[in-house]
Amino acid sequence: MRKTALAVLFGLCAAGSPASAFPRSYAKEHPDYCAEAWANKTMARSYCASAAFCAQHGNDDRISRIECDAYVSKADGSLETVTLSHAWLRTAGDVAEVDTLFPCHHPAFMALADRGLPEDQGGMLPAQMKTAKLGICAAISVWTFPVTIVKAGIGADGTGMMEVTWNLNGTGPRETHSVKLSLDDTTRLLIAVNRSDFWRLPHLGGHPGATDGEVATVEAAIAGRKNRLTDAIGDSDAVDLSFLVNALNEIIAKHWQHVPM
Repeated sequence: MRKTALAVLFGLCAAGSPASAFPRSYAKEHPDYCAEAWANKTMARSYCASAAFCAQHGNDDRISRIECDAYVSKADGSLETVTLSHAWLRTAGDVAEVDTLFPCHHPAFMALADRGLPEDQGGMLPAQMKTAKLGICAAISVWTFPVTIVKAGIGADGTGMMEVTWNLNGTGPRETHSVKLSLDDTTRLLIAVNRSDFWRLPHLGGHPGATDGEVATVEAAIAGRKNRLTDAIGDSDAVDLSFLVNALNEIIAKHWQHVPM
């Protein structure tokens, strides 16, 4: 969740949009209020976007199109993709070692705010993992808090590990913790990669986001394929990279408290 630079890059919504890093939906929690906002075309629509409202009103006017862009996929359907599953894990090759070596971070234009942080030790896999069938590395920024670094790997048997580095409550000491992922966790990640259409998304997603909202850079690799994406992250209805980052956030929240999200 960066400020001015990202607001320009992603065409962030009108001032006053709420910061929503949680995979939740204001529109679903306040259906009557939001129905009135869409019917009357008020600025409250910036709080009230959802897949359902946008299916009806997404092309009403320019504001509607901006607010509803989070629910429009940028995936290039002409590109090849891979569908991940536990059956696929059992026959897939390992992620190439060269793909696991480099530090996990935002692109250079976003990295200025993180300049004072300890340097990431490198690699997309948790320290306990040397090989994996799927590796995921995410740099997640929420509001003005220092970036949270997430590393996850899943092996051939469907087990996995996650390692997370964050500043306690966003302003406290920087900590790194790891956990073994359950089969439910790894299944959720595989589904999220597939739902995000990760392998066919552009490097810069370009979705609007809330001012001072959540922005993520995610790199994922499997044998013979990798992609690295940066985009604003939306609510539980949002598409593309939001599917994957919201799944990561849910797993993190299950295992640790005091992580900015």
